[in-house]
Amino acid sequence: MKRSVISLLLGFIVISLSAAQKERYPVSQIPDSLRTDAYSVVRFESTDFEYIDPQSAVEKVTRVVTILDEKGSDEANFTEGLGKFWELKKFSGEILDQTGKLIRKIKTSDLHTSSLSPELATDESVSFYECSQPTYPFTVIYEYEEKWKNGIIEFPVFAPMEVFQQSVQHAEYHLTTPVGTKFRLHALNMSDRADSVKVKDQEVYTWTLNGLKAIDEESYMPKLARLAPRLQLKPENFSYDKSTGSLNTWNDMGKWSWSLLAQRDQLSPQAIEKVKEIVSGATSDREKVKRLYQYLQKTTRYVSIQLGIGGYQPISAATVYQTGFGDCKGLTNYLRAMLEVVGIPSYYTIISTYHKRFIPDFASPRQANHVVLIVPLGKDTIPLECTSSELPFGYVHSEIAGHDALLVTPEGGKIYQLPTYPDSASFTHTLLRIHLDNSGSMQAKVRSIYTLTHYEEMIAFEKIANNDDRIKIIKADYRLPSMKITNIGVVEKHDSLPAITLNYTLSSDMYANQSGTRLFVPVNPRKNKYPLFSRKERKYPFVINGGNVECDTVIITIPDGMKVEKLPTDVVLKKMFGSFSSHLSLHRNTLQVVQRIDIPKEEFSASNNEDFKSFMNEINQAYEAQIVLKKL
Repeated sequence: MKRSVISLLLGFIVISLSAAQKERYPVSQIPDSLRTDAYSVVRFESTDFEYIDPQSAVEKVTRVVTILDEKGSDEANFTEGLGKFWELKKFSGEILDQTGKLIRKIKTSDLHTSSLSPELATDESVSFYECSQPTYPFTVIYEYEEKWKNGIIEFPVFAPMEVFQQSVQHAEYHLTTPVGTKFRLHALNMSDRADSVKVKDQEVYTWTLNGLKAIDEESYMPKLARLAPRLQLKPENFSYDKSTGSLNTWNDMGKWSWSLLAQRDQLSPQAIEKVKEIVSGATSDREKVKRLYQYLQKTTRYVSIQLGIGGYQPISAATVYQTGFGDCKGLTNYLRAMLEVVGIPSYYTIISTYHKRFIPDFASPRQANHVVLIVPLGKDTIPLECTSSELPFGYVHSEIAGHDALLVTPEGGKIYQLPTYPDSASFTHTLLRIHLDNSGSMQAKVRSIYTLTHYEEMIAFEKIANNDDRIKIIKADYRLPSMKITNIGVVEKHDSLPAITLNYTLSSDMYANQSGTRLFVPVNPRKNKYPLFSRKERKYPFVINGGNVECDTVIITIPDGMKVEKLPTDVVLKKMFGSFSSHLSLHRNTLQVVQRIDIPKEEFSASNNEDFKSFMNEINQAYEAQIVLKKL
């Protein structure tokens, strides 16, 4: 009798557990508002970060994500960095079907570990799990614990919405610190206020987010980091790999960075003699800097190095000289050391290639991801990209032009904004000289000039050795059904305002369409049709990150025995978004078409979407217009 009661109770417990299991995050419990524009939904996220002391902490994370369709499949994967500063102590995962029923458990043995890149010199690795589930929707649950060690420079970021098209049902962040621990925070698109309680000798702070609707990705919209809720936290004073410092201000961060440069600029007697030999005979400091920069480009190569504090500290200049390689920090410091030999001061400068602006009142190393060298020469300040073997001396490339930077000096960090170029300086100009015959076929000589940002894009083209690959790239710029490319030539202007000139011969049997006694000739055979930003009502501002000028001049020789019957009307547009002009002129047997579009670097309100679409429609119509020729 006793056994049967126990059996009944056990059976009841099993049934109860089974029933409870079926109710774990069923997809049916996702509100409709969080399904709109979403490929995935964060059902629940909890981050518990216990800051024990400046050297150690424990982070516990639970993240539950429902994948609604194949477009959100990447969000089912698990990735976590490991290394000298982080150690994965516990891990488990589960995959649930749409009703919440368990499909599969994920164990630590299912994780894979890999270094980030074969070119990295690093003591870090990535532990990851690629989730493959053929039926949608489904839910993944990841729970893990990570030990933080050897120093803490920032706390984990609270940003549960990781990608576009992802909504968040509920997320919470708990920070536990010893009583009296001073830290700073910066909140974006959320409140910085926390609920806090004291538990014995600790303080616990909690931030929560609920019901975050998915951000629908649109063309040319602001970055997700600007739109999604994000909370960054850091200790005011820190210890990191036996180095200590303060992050109260950017000046303080600069002082710490300067301390990491100590004794790193020493060069061997042999290297010093080499430096003096290189600058021998130079008639100005600018010429000395240029020679040493070009020597750096010819004799070193970039390798990313993240060893211990090496993520922030450069390898020594002497090591770079001996080995011929370094990361952005090492190469920049090496050039700084060479300039010191010849008495030219320069600044080791921290910068971001991703964000244009630093957060003024929240100094943190992780806002930057790159280092360049700034050389002040009287009124002429020269930024130098030390990782590139191709960029010309004095040219400020598009990933850093106009960005905030931190000059590292003995007195501390100084915010400096790198120079930028006017929009009109970055342009593409293509000249096509077309000889047309009365069957509609054509022969053309083409010359395209690319400057600044367009020059950067063309550097890769210049390095392509395979002619077939070059032809494929050129053809993509045209809307001709049949064409042949020959005689490709590339000429580079390698100076502080660089340019690449591309020359080639183009022929096509199907340029103009013949209909009876008439030829219908495209005003511009290039694929100069601009996509519209959105076919539906736009939600977010559209952002033009790089100003752009494109000009096409098409000169068409009219076949003997034909005349112009109809020319497209000239177009002149001047809008807040930019300007466009299309002008056609006839000189005896030659037609000249000049089309130019100027789009400034700017941000426009979403309310201007229809006006912008109208602007682009008129431009596209002008590009698609046709000239009508008729036989005499």
